[in-house]
Amino acid sequence: MQVRLSRPKLRVYSCNPTIGATPSNMTLQTEPPSGPIIIRWKDLEPSWHLPKQEPGFMRWMVQWVGGPEGYYNSNPGHAVISHDIAVGFQGMPPKNRQRGLHYHTITETYVVLRGQLLGWDGYGKEHLAGPLDCIYIPAGVPHGVRSYGDEPAELLWLHDALEKRGSSTYWFAGDYNPQDDSKEDIKVVRYNDILPNWEAAQALPPGHMHANLNYQGGVKGSQNFSPQHAVPNDKAALGLTIIPEGHKQLITGRPNAELCIIVRGKAVVTVDNRNEELNLKDAIYVPAGCSRTLRNHGQEPTYIVWVHARPSSHEPPPSPANGTLSNSAVTDGDVPHGG
Repeated sequence: MQVRLSRPKLRVYSCNPTIGATPSNMTLQTEPPSGPIIIRWKDLEPSWHLPKQEPGFMRWMVQWVGGPEGYYNSNPGHAVISHDIAVGFQGMPPKNRQRGLHYHTITETYVVLRGQLLGWDGYGKEHLAGPLDCIYIPAGVPHGVRSYGDEPAELLWLHDALEKRGSSTYWFAGDYNPQDDSKEDIKVVRYNDILPNWEAAQALPPGHMHANLNYQGGVKGSQNFSPQHAVPNDKAALGLTIIPEGHKQLITGRPNAELCIIVRGKAVVTVDNRNEELNLKDAIYVPAGCSRTLRNHGQEPTYIVWVHARPSSHEPPPSPANGTLSNSAVTDGDVPHGG
């Protein structure tokens, strides 16, 4: 269920989805919301639509933010619609991996939430990332990951633009390597290498202490708190906010649409003088121009991964003819976010 928090424009989206189908009683969104919306983790049905679901290649996915019809959206009816970005989650049991190397028409970024990921690119170069590390994968760069160690791997993924269904491609050794043209490499931004930035809270009264950092930055209207470490990107900013116990963060009238996901601890979000509790992996989507407050009412620091889309200045993308991806299976040549 999604609840729009603005009281005068309250809308409720309710459904009981079944695998591989969209129930006739589901109210599907076709446009981005005009008011803040909470996306509850418990309401996101895991999708197993990725190909080759067998031991050694098991992985599942949900989306907090997806595209309109014709673009990837594994949770229609629950995921917020955006014309600018897509944001989701992938889970992978220990000793499992993505089906193979694949590449996208957009830049894809991972933030490791649990366990470790061992990845590689089209040249066979390996990279290892652990909790709260970021893996930045430019468009056109073949890539794949597997869970590393004895823990399950959990990752948050971001697409810095919408990708039409069928646009991403599996890549096999011996094929033409698009990385030769892109001249780009996969970058790992280490969480422990980034010094948290406290400047935004230093001018505020007591009770507003919080730290910010960026994994990728450069979007108009969104401050880059970690210019020495953040990967430049002018389409989507990605970062982390840490709020100590008893403190809060207030945002008013940001020019960017914002998605906040609780990745550690919990928080109370205040919109229009109404309080809602956000627990682990719950999210709130705040359209550009809206305000919100996140307050840590728990007994441990609250960690919030956030995404800022660039201020929208374009018309919605055209709707391809091949429909919206749901929980149904895909063909071997169709590589959804994360393969």
